[in-house]
Amino acid sequence: MSYPLHTRAIIGYIESHVKKSAVGNINDLNLEKHFCYSYAHIRDFFKKNTGISLGEYIRNRKICASAFDLLYSKKTIMEIALDYGFSNHESFTRAFSKYMKKTPSNFRKERPLMGKSELTNGIYGIGLLRKKETRSKTNMKKENYQNDGSTILYGVPKIEWGTYGGCTPFPICLTACAEYLGDDLDYSEVFVASGGAFRFTWNQTFWDMSNVDIYHTFTEFAEETVYSYAPKALGREFDMLGRTESTTKQEFIDFIKNHIDKGHPCIAQGIIGPPEVCIITGYKNNGNTLLGWNFFQNDPAFGGNLQFDDCGYFVCDNWWENTDTQSVMCLGAVSNKPYTTKQIIQTAIKVMTGRQDKDYFKGVSGFDYWAKSLSNDSDFDIQNEATLFEKLACQDDATVCIKDGRGAAANYFKKLAEKETNNSELSQKYKLISDIFNKEKTIAEKMWNLLSTNENMEDRPKNLVKKETRSIICKNIKELEILENKILKSLKEINSVL
Repeated sequence: MSYPLHTRAIIGYIESHVKKSAVGNINDLNLEKHFCYSYAHIRDFFKKNTGISLGEYIRNRKICASAFDLLYSKKTIMEIALDYGFSNHESFTRAFSKYMKKTPSNFRKERPLMGKSELTNGIYGIGLLRKKETRSKTNMKKENYQNDGSTILYGVPKIEWGTYGGCTPFPICLTACAEYLGDDLDYSEVFVASGGAFRFTWNQTFWDMSNVDIYHTFTEFAEETVYSYAPKALGREFDMLGRTESTTKQEFIDFIKNHIDKGHPCIAQGIIGPPEVCIITGYKNNGNTLLGWNFFQNDPAFGGNLQFDDCGYFVCDNWWENTDTQSVMCLGAVSNKPYTTKQIIQTAIKVMTGRQDKDYFKGVSGFDYWAKSLSNDSDFDIQNEATLFEKLACQDDATVCIKDGRGAAANYFKKLAEKETNNSELSQKYKLISDIFNKEKTIAEKMWNLLSTNENMEDRPKNLVKKETRSIICKNIKELEILENKILKSLKEINSVL
């Protein structure tokens, strides 16, 4: 549907202020101040052009956004009601039931399909879906004519450290985008499907701060990268543009506009701060200005000069000047069926199997080199604090890699065990694998805590230098290696019978 420019502007304003916590709540005074018209004129103009009263439209948009939170947050119904400006449970339930034809609690139990919905040309929000968008539907969609040079996807879940209980940026971004497109998946499912939950890498030549980057998951297999593999595993289209010496800003802009105009959020490396992935949720100024969520947008070192949309999205003009902006990719429409359990288990075997890729040792082979690096006392007989902090960063990253990845894998196999009602023996095998992954997570947590003696972690570098501390950690690493081999054996047995 297409509305006049002023109506479109009102729709965009409403969408960016749907939550009560948004800057400047939706009321008559704020609408008058923003649009420089009387509230009566705005109300009449909106009703004339849309066929629905302004008050009813605002209420319906609040209900749609709150419904998404019912599906994808752990907040109570009352907490969600307050988030969207309802003063009590009863008023929220009444309004919700009128629009959705079911109570909030029943909606949460039944989990209807929700995701991105085109509100008007250039503005997307959250709505009820009849079915997921397919490749053919996307290809048939005509390009939007944007007379103000902008398209914004409102309602893309916020990403930050700790979102979904995770700390690995790519699966966090991937989960948020998948939710927005209508996939009912949790972080552990997405992380496992990507293959990244099973990864471990260690550079034998030096303390490499990129050791556990999720990028390394498939680098030795020419046909795959973790970025292309993950969308395929989720059954969705994938497109990617990397930055080389010859790549132009306009090429990046064209890529972003093409996908955002179809309602598909982009995942980019960089934009703000380091080359960690972030989500692009829209553009203005014909693509020269980007909006979205970034893990570093509230970090004074990287986001100090940023502006922010009222809904919380960063607004960035100098993203191309950031040389850490290295690539942009897109999780698109449904193109195939998601990978089966057997395919995911085969991926786990592939990633966890010990192997060498140039200077990197991967899978179970990496644990031995991790321990060897920690056992080298001469590496820790140093006065250079910067070098010591690099080693600590590598150690911490490796520990978090195991904690986060194996924790996600444990959740995934626990769910498989619960769903497998026809084969009790297979269910038990899934549960055993889940239990072993959980043991690995617990060991990683112990390794982390071993280096900390206070809340602000001041003693972590000093404790890493201590030979007795590193000796304990090396024993923990050996336990992890033994457990990884047990899991590999179990996975191969399951793969042979599926």
